[in-house]
Amino acid sequence: MSLATTFPPDVDIPAPAHEPVERLATVLPFRSRPATIAPEPDIGASLRQAATAASSSYPVRSQHATTTRQSAPIRLTRRGYVVLGLVVAAVTAGLLWLAHASAPAAPAGADVRVVTVSEGDTLWSIASRIAPQRDPRTVVATLERINHLTSPLLQPGQVLRTR
Repeated sequence: MSLATTFPPDVDIPAPAHEPVERLATVLPFRSRPATIAPEPDIGASLRQAATAASSSYPVRSQHATTTRQSAPIRLTRRGYVVLGLVVAAVTAGLLWLAHASAPAAPAGADVRVVTVSEGDTLWSIASRIAPQRDPRTVVATLERINHLTSPLLQPGQVLRTR
C-alpha cells in the first residue's frame, strides 16, 4: 500500500457549500383576467394538477431576484482626494481660461503710451481720442499730472506721455 492511499486528501470545502441555502419566494399580485367560468376540478384531481393551476394564476418569483443591493456610501481614499482636487483645479483653470479668452479686446487707442501733438490739438481732443470711454476731464487732469504741464497750451510736435 502506498502512502497516497493510506491518508485521505485534505480538501477545504467553503462554508456556504455546507450550509443549506434558504430560498424565499415572493408572490406577485394577482393580475386581473377576463372573467371566464372554469369547470370545477375533479375531487380526485392530483395535487400536482392543482399546483400547476395555482402557479399559472399567481406567478412566483425567487426572492433573490427581487432583492436590490443597497450600495455603501462612497468613501474616498487619499488617492481619491488627490484626484478629486486635480479635477476641481483643472475645471477651475478651464473656466478662468474661458473667461480670459472671451473678454473683449482692448480698444485700438488704449495701448497708446505716447502722443505727438498735431496742429489744432488740445488736451481735451487728445483725451477724447486716447480714452473715448472715460470722462475727458479726468483724462485731461491725468495728462497734465503725468507730463508736468502748468498751462493747457500745447505746441505742435510736442510729445505727451499718456501713461
